[in-house]
Amino acid sequence: MSKLIALDDGHGINTPGKRTPSFPDGSVMKENEFNRRVVALLDIELKRCGFRTLLVAPTDEDTPLGTRVQGANNANADFYLSVHANASGNTWSNAEGIETYAGTSDASKRAAHILHRYLIQGTNLKDRGVKDGSWLYIVKRTNMPTVLVECGFMNNRREAELLRSDAYRKECAVELAKGLCEYFSVPYVPGVPSPSIPDNDKLYRLKTGSFSSLEEYVKGKGLLQDQYNWVLYDSFDQAFNPTDFRIVTGTFKGIATVTRLKQELAQKFGWTTYIEEVNDA
Repeated sequence: MSKLIALDDGHGINTPGKRTPSFPDGSVMKENEFNRRVVALLDIELKRCGFRTLLVAPTDEDTPLGTRVQGANNANADFYLSVHANASGNTWSNAEGIETYAGTSDASKRAAHILHRYLIQGTNLKDRGVKDGSWLYIVKRTNMPTVLVECGFMNNRREAELLRSDAYRKECAVELAKGLCEYFSVPYVPGVPSPSIPDNDKLYRLKTGSFSSLEEYVKGKGLLQDQYNWVLYDSFDQAFNPTDFRIVTGTFKGIATVTRLKQELAQKFGWTTYIEEVNDA
């Protein structure tokens, strides 16, 4: 049977203090926005490589650590990986780089060094080393090799810009997947490259195909709300079909971006989605 990987996107979306300082436009990035996106992308990567996965904190809420660990232990997971972004205070600073915390077992330490090596090679950020994670709750209470990664500092301005970019989040997910593949001696299977699409400045929405029932529609909307920080709208075409339940997203800029997201939803959920251009005129 394929290996089961427990994936932990550290903290909840509203956990106090877990966010960047304010950017010049007044916005902030909450840590879980980075963590959950990397885990969502890593989930896709690992499944493509033949792993099974368990999301131990599947909603935006700050799932208690005990619940996360118990879920992994009860499922007899083969590995536990917790994804985080670092911080050295709540104001901008020069702290930088990636550090990885290893569990106490030899297996955890070996895995930590492999994952850390891939993250450093892929991101080219400062190497802060592999550190002792014996003090971590998840390390003390998990029954399997456990590693926690800190993928950059939220209060370093340059790294914060990386942490909120989808390209960097994708990079972290790919490198972690490669590391887990090496650790378990499983071939890494790269995704099929998307065809090159010239980008533009137009606005687009995604609209799902019809769900088979209201129950499936509600479930689908919940999946999007849990894993993406998107504005969502309902589309009930009841004038033609009272059971035609669809989800419509808020707007995205650029055809390349919206095409990639369409492909990601198909890969992750098996959904058919349609791209609709937004005309404000």
